[in-house]
Amino acid sequence: MKISKSFYFLILFSCLFGSAFAQKPKSGVIDDLALKLRFQKGLEGLHNKKLGTSLVTLGGQLTRRNTNFKLPEIKLESIHYEDFYERCKASVLVVGRLYKCGKCTKWHASSASGFALSEDGVIATNYHVVDTKEGVVLGAMDSNGKTFIVSEILAANKSDDVALLRLRDAKLSPLPLASRAAVGTAVSVISHPDGRYFTMTKGDVSRYFVARSKTGQANRMAITADYAKGSSGAPVLDSTGAVVGMVSATNSIYYSKVKGHNENLQMVVKSCVPVDAIHRLLR
Repeated sequence: MKISKSFYFLILFSCLFGSAFAQKPKSGVIDDLALKLRFQKGLEGLHNKKLGTSLVTLGGQLTRRNTNFKLPEIKLESIHYEDFYERCKASVLVVGRLYKCGKCTKWHASSASGFALSEDGVIATNYHVVDTKEGVVLGAMDSNGKTFIVSEILAANKSDDVALLRLRDAKLSPLPLASRAAVGTAVSVISHPDGRYFTMTKGDVSRYFVARSKTGQANRMAITADYAKGSSGAPVLDSTGAVVGMVSATNSIYYSKVKGHNENLQMVVKSCVPVDAIHRLLR
């Protein structure tokens, strides 16, 4: 495929002057590149100040099965559809690690999702987001572009794919946890699919099922709201803005396989962690 000179210029321009874009975007308009660079620079700054907990240390804390952290009491109330996105977006976080790719000398930041459970820095995300030693520190960024370092893993469960983390010196806007949502309940997801930060999609709870893997089995909740890579750990919300689940994975269904290759994609199942799994870590 022929690539134009303007494409190469764009790449060179981003490398040389990318930091100039690492600023807070205008209200209501999301600049994905600016947020990506802001997160990376924020993690770099915290790492340079030696404020981070190493990924090796965090990995050793993944065996913690529960925490005595108490959820704050948050009154559940109906949210007008025009206010829903901005209200809930304030509680959604970008979660990622600072690492070097081995192909260059620059720092990079991975990107997944998470959400706040308390004002003083307790957040939730997936186990698989945290379960890595590739990098130096793990952190999170709120919708205002402020970056915090992960200081501790409070509790985690690999089969349920849930981890509760504490951020250092954070002040957040927490989401309440609901009880299990019935099949047919309307839900929304706010996540960061492939770096499209703070994207909201809508759908319904379609069923509950047992998911089996090499590490065991766990209950999962399927929804029809769309999401993709980078959405792991995002909240699944009911109409009151309460969490009824958390994004975990996708499973593609193909009609046929030809010479070892899947063909004719029919459906993508959106597999989520039910809110029950988060509640269990709090016992």
